[in-house]
Amino acid sequence: MADTPHDFEVLRRLLSRGANKHIVKILARRHAADIALVFWHIHPSDWLKLLRLVPNADERAQVIVEADSEFQQSLLVGLTDEEIVELLDTLAGDDAADLVEMLPEDRALKILSIWQSDAIDEIDTLRAYDPETAGGIMTPNVFALLDKTTAEEAIKVLQEKYNELENAFYLYVVNENQKLIGVCSLRQLVVSQPNLSLQEIMIPDVITVGIGTDQEQVAKLVARYNLLAIPVGESNDTLVGIVTVDDIIDVIRQEATEDMLKMAGADAAEFTEQANPIRSAKLRMPWLLASFVGGISSMLIISQFQGALEEIAALAAFIPVTLGMGGNVGTQAATIITRSIALGRVNFSKLFYVVSKEIITGSALGLFYGFALALVAMLTYSGGGSNWASWQLAATVALAVGGSMTISAAVGGAVPLIFHRLGFDPAISTGPVITTSSDIIGITVYFMIGKILLPI
Repeated sequence: MADTPHDFEVLRRLLSRGANKHIVKILARRHAADIALVFWHIHPSDWLKLLRLVPNADERAQVIVEADSEFQQSLLVGLTDEEIVELLDTLAGDDAADLVEMLPEDRALKILSIWQSDAIDEIDTLRAYDPETAGGIMTPNVFALLDKTTAEEAIKVLQEKYNELENAFYLYVVNENQKLIGVCSLRQLVVSQPNLSLQEIMIPDVITVGIGTDQEQVAKLVARYNLLAIPVGESNDTLVGIVTVDDIIDVIRQEATEDMLKMAGADAAEFTEQANPIRSAKLRMPWLLASFVGGISSMLIISQFQGALEEIAALAAFIPVTLGMGGNVGTQAATIITRSIALGRVNFSKLFYVVSKEIITGSALGLFYGFALALVAMLTYSGGGSNWASWQLAATVALAVGGSMTISAAVGGAVPLIFHRLGFDPAISTGPVITTSSDIIGITVYFMIGKILLPI
């Protein structure tokens, strides 16, 4: 249902006709993640109606958890207090805390005051942490036992409490002061001799994060060490929770989306049908202002060579390709380096290496496309035969494209590293700078070479 245009169209028609029984049958056979995807393809007025047609509270809660944040907030606003409490009863502590956090503060307090649950203290604790830190995305529900516990005893505890554990990937070993001293995989636990203590079979070197660690850094550690969960500790190494891989996947997707949108000067809210066009225009305006300034600068440079354009009209024909090729190679370099910075693969200390590499890459590309453009110039402006003027024009456009691509590649590689070193987010800052500088570099190189090689 949730991955073809036809499926979405069927649901839209059923919703418009009020064919609720048919919709319920369809939703009952689908995964919550599939249902959450449907919100992108139906009118906002049908969002709440679709959610309420999901057969049971547990499934409805999972649909909200799987939905993007833009839909979550809109859905929660439309639900009654009783419906939200019903959803909270089915959710794990960390998911329930996230849901409560999306509500206005006064309504969140009202919901918590009428919700009769032992999990309220846990949710209050989680809400106290920044939602974009390890503390904000962790679950306090951890499978942890004392170091003196035997393997046999640990397996028995796991069998008794498995349903209470959200994700039991590892057994964490603590001492009498609840300080984390080791970790043991469940596989290692079940294959160990029953009489061995956890201290004897655990791995003492545990990769941990602090409560205040940024969620992006947590995701990097989980990805680097291929973990299914990572423990969260306080400053005194006391184990307070774990961040599981399902939450990490959400973080990675969220951070990657944010970076891409930042590079385009856009915002996630623009995806929805409720996006305000005026707000979208305001968000994009600063990014486009840099391009506007770059265009004006290029225009002023071109105006200085107006006489050359009047004398050799063919020069104007090659301006778009010169600017386009330089801009594209600069953007490619900037995108690669920005992503490498995000992954921790490069930093400012590698500036010389990065710039040198991009110069070589830009030169190779410039040589190829410069030669190709020279052939186009010869075929287009030779007048059916070879003459000195056509050779001069071909040499000019070839060198201009080659020079522009080489310099733009170097700038594209250097700018993200420089901005990162200065404390600016390269995902936001790099795009406008590369767009503007590539145009100015391209047009300047083009006319300077033309002035040297052409009779103008």
